[in-house]
Amino acid sequence: MAKFDGIIGKALLTVTETEKELTLVFADNRYLFVTVENGKLKTESVPE
Repeated sequence: MAKFDGIIGKALLTVTETEKELTLVFADNRYLFVTVENGKLKTESVPE
């Protein structure tokens, strides 16, 4: 999945969980936001 190429092999630094979102912070200041919408996982990565 090309969308996640930027985080493959990067160290996972922190995980933050809220009621509606899971945030994963990787080395090199890369973020992955995971939410559930209509029963499906939705992800957004910064930077892409």
